[in-house]
Amino acid sequence: MKTVKLILPLICLLAVACRDVPVVEVATQKGDTLKESLINANRIIAQSEDQQIDAYLERRGWPSEKLSNGVWVAEYRNSEVSLGQTIGYEDTVTLRYQVATLGGADIYDWRTDTVVCGHLKPTRGLDAALRTLHEGATARVIVPSEQAYGVVGDGDRIRTRMVLVYLVEVKEVRKSNN
Repeated sequence: MKTVKLILPLICLLAVACRDVPVVEVATQKGDTLKESLINANRIIAQSEDQQIDAYLERRGWPSEKLSNGVWVAEYRNSEVSLGQTIGYEDTVTLRYQVATLGGADIYDWRTDTVVCGHLKPTRGLDAALRTLHEGATARVIVPSEQAYGVVGDGDRIRTRMVLVYLVEVKEVRKSNN
């Protein structure tokens, strides 16, 4: 009797295990649909950010250049300093900057920092913009979220998917040895 009690559950387990269920195909189809939905959502968000940036620039009348990565740069001459050399890849740059939202709320007040161009990972957009500027310049840089801190933010004041407006003063450029 004990043997029958042990064999019956084993037979049921084998019967269930031998069923031919196309689990991989179903999961792949759902994954593809999810992937397409996420791609479309990101595309819509990027288009919305572009429209917001265009409206922002139009309201202020700021002449700006749009870089290939979607970052907008408006460089103007600092009246107290003559423009120097253009910033290049791996140049060390001392800059003073502040960060705000498109709505005008200050995120970070004036900070001074020294960076190596080409190595600003979380803020790829600011990195690319710096390489279009000159020593002694002041510029407004508008960075879409995907070129800034993206979906994670900075863990402090920059929230998820936030377009950033930088006011940057390039104080010093030390050329790389390359």
